[in-house]
This record gives sequence, C-alpha cells and structure tokens, in this order.
Amino acid sequence: MKKFYALGTYSPESYQAFIENPDQDRKAAVQELASSMGGAVSNIEFLRGPFDFIVTIEAESFEDMAAIKMAVEAQGVGEVDIFETVDMNAIARKAGKALSNYSPPSS
Repeated sequence: MKKFYALGTYSPESYQAFIENPDQDRKAAVQELASSMGGAVSNIEFLRGPFDFIVTIEAESFEDMAAIKMAVEAQGVGEVDIFETVDMNAIARKAGKALSNYSPPSS
C-alpha cells in the first residue's frame, strides 16, 4: 500500500450539507469510498486556510486514488488534489544514475 494525501475544498452545496447535518460522520463516508477501492483512511482533518480538509489514505496505486478523486468530484463535493509520498533516497540514486550517462548540450 502507498500513502497519499488528499487536500480539498468544499463546494457551496457541501457547506450547505454541513449546516443541515453538522453531526454526520464524514470520515465514515470517505472510508467507505476508499474501502471500495481496497484502500483505507487513516486520518481526516478539517483545516483553516486555502484548503478545507486533508485526508490521509493508503491505497494500492495512484490510479485507485485518482478514481476516488473522480468519484468525489463527480458527486459535487468540491475539488481534490492528490499528493503521493515518495522515497527521496531512491529518487536521488536514480538521478545519480541518470547524471552518470548524461552529457549536457554545449552552450
């Protein structure tokens, strides 16, 4: 499983739903959606600032997360940005390998 973060903003309709039902367990709804893709929500927090929420989800692939994003946005909840954690050491090793075979163009 890979770890992803979803940062999002709510639509006006979602804010209205909050007002109408402020005690609804929104984490349970997100967990159900993630579970349908074989994923799991480990945390959901509501934020002050340019984003309304952040969700930490473990999923098998970026495509699974993209499907969750598409499903959420298709329901008019709002907009979601997906961030995938990476292994920076592995990236640096690959960058070193790339540089070992690279000759920059002459100026």
